[in-house]
This record gives sequence, C-alpha cells and structure tokens, in this order.
Amino acid sequence: MKKLFILLLILLSTQLYGCSKHTAEPKPTSETTKTVLSTPEVPSTQPETLLIEKNNTNETDTSTFIQDIPLQSEETISAIDDNYYHAATSIPRSEVESYAARIKQLFLEHDWTTISSEISYPITISGTTYNNSTDFLAASDKFEENLKESFFSAIEKEDCTEMFCNWEGIMLGESGQIWIGEVLNTDLTSQGLKIIAINESE
Repeated sequence: MKKLFILLLILLSTQLYGCSKHTAEPKPTSETTKTVLSTPEVPSTQPETLLIEKNNTNETDTSTFIQDIPLQSEETISAIDDNYYHAATSIPRSEVESYAARIKQLFLEHDWTTISSEISYPITISGTTYNNSTDFLAASDKFEENLKESFFSAIEKEDCTEMFCNWEGIMLGESGQIWIGEVLNTDLTSQGLKIIAINESE
C-alpha cells in the first residue's frame, strides 16, 4: 500500500512539472518572430534619412543666400555712395569732394586769381555784387581785409567729406563760409561745379 501511494505521487509530480515548463517557455510562432525582427529597424533609419535631407536643403539655401547677397549689397552701397550729394547735384561724390578740397586749398593760400575763375557770376558778397572775375579781383584786397581769421579757421577745419548739402548747394565750413554747386547754362547743359556763395564770418 505504501509503495502504491509513493508511485502515484511520482506520477502526479511528473505531470505537474511538464505543464509548468510548457507554460513558462512558450514556443514562439513564426508570426511572433517576424514582428520582433522587423519592428526595430524601421524607426531607427527613417528619421535619420529625413534629417539629413532637411539639413542638406538648408545648407544649399544658405550657401545660395551668402553667395548672392553680398554682390547686391556692394552695388547698392556703391550707388548710394556715388549719389551722396544727389540733393544738390548728380556729380559723383568723389568729384564733389575733390573739388571742395581744391577750393579749400585755394582759400587757405589766398589765391584770389584762381578763385575768381571758379566763381559763378554774378555773386553777392556782404551786399556787394560782382558780375565777373575782373570786378572780383579789383576788390580782392578789400575783400580779403574783410575776411576775419574765423573764416579761414573754419575752412581749415573742413575735411571735405560728407559735407552738408541741400537743393541750394554744398556747404564748406561749419557756418557755411563757402557754398559750391553745379551750375547750369540756360540750355541746361552743365558748367560743372562752381563757387556759388562766400559768406564772411561775423
């Protein structure tokens, strides 16, 4: 009897052990295996491909932008620079400032003969009108006496760059001691730049 009982226990434990092992380690089906193998590969490559394409597009656009804009910018700056005195004249800035520097030097040297040839006549200075270079030179001694040291000091300080200008002309000196401008003939042809006003310092 005892032997029979022990035999039954052995048979029962063997069956229970086989069930628990089958439950704990299920044999994977072919469908399950396919899902596990294929799923990780899709998200790992797709976003990287999209990111590379996006970066390449941005780099191309930026490169095109950098290559095109400076050329346009330089042309724009050059045009603005050449037309700096457009309110008074269409003559390029470099020519205006070169002429102004020349006139400045003539006054500092008191070269009234050359100055007289650069004046647009008639010109009125301190209430006296001069109709031509002969009239101006005839009065140049008196005229020079009337010019105070402050007049020449203001002219000497003028650097002849980015000078004030308006429709009337271009100003030399902090108080407008000398004005230059483009003078036109009656047929609207240009005489070029001339001295159009001389104002004695007070």
